[in-house]
Amino acid sequence: MFQQNFVLQARSRTHHWEGAGPLSIKTFRNGRAYYQTKLGHYAVEKEGYLLLNEGEQYAITIESETEVDSFCIFFKAGYAEEFLRAIHAGVEKSLDDPFSESKHPLQFYTKSYRHSHLITPLMDNFRNDLPDLGGENLWLDEQYQKLMQALLHVHQNMSHEMNTVPGTRPATREELFRRLTIAYEYLHAYYNHNVTLEEVSKVACLSKNHLIRSFRHFFQRTPHQFIIEKRMLEAQRLLAQTEISVTEISLRLGFENVSSFSKIFKQRTGCSPQMFRKK
Repeated sequence: MFQQNFVLQARSRTHHWEGAGPLSIKTFRNGRAYYQTKLGHYAVEKEGYLLLNEGEQYAITIESETEVDSFCIFFKAGYAEEFLRAIHAGVEKSLDDPFSESKHPLQFYTKSYRHSHLITPLMDNFRNDLPDLGGENLWLDEQYQKLMQALLHVHQNMSHEMNTVPGTRPATREELFRRLTIAYEYLHAYYNHNVTLEEVSKVACLSKNHLIRSFRHFFQRTPHQFIIEKRMLEAQRLLAQTEISVTEISLRLGFENVSSFSKIFKQRTGCSPQMFRKK
């Protein structure tokens, strides 16, 4: 059992760990960290964060040419349930028994989340102020409280997002949402690999036809369109921020040859990779 909240801040080119952990928020900068759980595959980078539940088994792998910065928040066992119970109990009951334990573990949706106005400012302030205020217990406790409140808001908002998934019954929509999320996370993690539709459909436990239709309905793009969009964004970043050759970039992004990469890049941006780099 995890008896206290804590922060893990590190920097590494290579790292691997397997095991179960507490409820946690994972963030990374200057690279990607790959996670694998029983539910699926996840890649975490600067655009978002990964949320893992208490007791969830996972493996993390970092293999990068440059050092990847991690900033992860871990909550003690039962912290979310304690926070939620206090909200629902009201002031009077909270005063009568402020430390009673919840009998119903809270399960968040295990997935990578895009940064938002709810979480991002809190994480940024926590990271920036930690060197100066990290020794003050009162300040630390307030940061965990703020983050937990924000996480519960995000969790509540997920129910509204699930309502956009096709299906008549809530249980059907939730299950389809879970499977589509698994497909999304897999594509996001391995966008630079030559993945097949059959491969993704098996991971998500959806037929290929159902996967394409439901994925397009929910994410407004097909799986292939999603991968191409992700590749083009990464290509623009590499062209603007590095001196890596166009040929090497095309290979890194999973294209079989540089001509295919250049053609798609020009279709999407209006100019060739070489011209984009010169701008």
